[in-house]
Amino acid sequence: MVFLGLITFFDPPKDTAKQALWRLCEKGVKAKVLTGDSLSLTTRVCREVGISIDHVITGPELELLDQDTFHETVKRATVLARLTPIQKLHVVQSLQTVGNHVVGFLGDGVNDSLALDAANVSISVDSGVAIAKDMADIILLEKDLNVLVAGVEHGRLSFGNTMKYVKMSVIANLGSVISLLIATLVFKYEPLTSTQLLTQNFIYSVGQIAIAWDKMDEEYVKTPHKSSERGLSMFIVWNGSVCTLCDVATLMLLWFYYKAYTDVTQKFFHTAWFIEGLLLQTLIIHLIRTEKIPFMQEVASWPVIFSTVVTSAIGIALPFTPIGKVMGFSLLPLSYFGLLFLLFLGYFIVGQLVKRLYILVYKRWL
Repeated sequence: MVFLGLITFFDPPKDTAKQALWRLCEKGVKAKVLTGDSLSLTTRVCREVGISIDHVITGPELELLDQDTFHETVKRATVLARLTPIQKLHVVQSLQTVGNHVVGFLGDGVNDSLALDAANVSISVDSGVAIAKDMADIILLEKDLNVLVAGVEHGRLSFGNTMKYVKMSVIANLGSVISLLIATLVFKYEPLTSTQLLTQNFIYSVGQIAIAWDKMDEEYVKTPHKSSERGLSMFIVWNGSVCTLCDVATLMLLWFYYKAYTDVTQKFFHTAWFIEGLLLQTLIIHLIRTEKIPFMQEVASWPVIFSTVVTSAIGIALPFTPIGKVMGFSLLPLSYFGLLFLLFLGYFIVGQLVKRLYILVYKRWL
């Protein structure tokens, strides 16, 4: 045998890796390297992609730590080398339980399968082994970490719009139910017939579809967020009362100004209450969707604006159509719409004050 030379293997990081990791860091996503490779090789790669190597540790060193020190070390370390599959699993579980973090794990080998199964979001690549892809929630078809950045951005956008829908729907429906209960106790007849109520909810629900195409504040997308049941309940208590307050003000307007408390004025009351309820539920979208002042500091996306205009136009025009007559509506004076505009202006002012106070207390909105 004649020695001719050596063949070496060189697999440099992608040119886009450093930029992608930097963008993830900007969005509050902290990168940690968990690998079974040697520490020297791992730190070399980390330097090239811009991952800090100030806090590094190896698997054998982790084995010597007690439980409390283990959790603290895992939290602080950015590079963990020479790990066994079980140690990778323990690191992921430590971050989830003690650190209360949402953990995403990217792996493509058999040794990563346990950690992939335990992670909140498990990610693999199309060229990974079968078991890694089976365990993964997401499989990357492109070998580019910028795909993860786009995923984080779209994920937060979807989460934010989902929270808008949930909070807005609960507030609008709860406020409407309480207002209907109050109106039923005060007036001698039902505030709305079953047909009118179902029609109002149908028009409002169709208009809500546009929320899926709404945008989020830049500040919101830059930081991670988690849902909270307690936060939702407190949000309802604070903001649902504002919605009910506007409805009660409308009831007082119809009672004292228009004298709509007799059977003769029943159709008038149904029409006025139908339009007020529909417009209020539609405008709630713009108050809830942003921490800023709606229509002034922040304007919704054009699908939401279009949905608001169309939904409002249908609600206002319906009593003037033959369908409106069949449903038991009557014509309203122009003065009612002027007074309704003042009521909604007051609702936005009070709602914005409550919003600022809520953010001051709880340090978040959505």
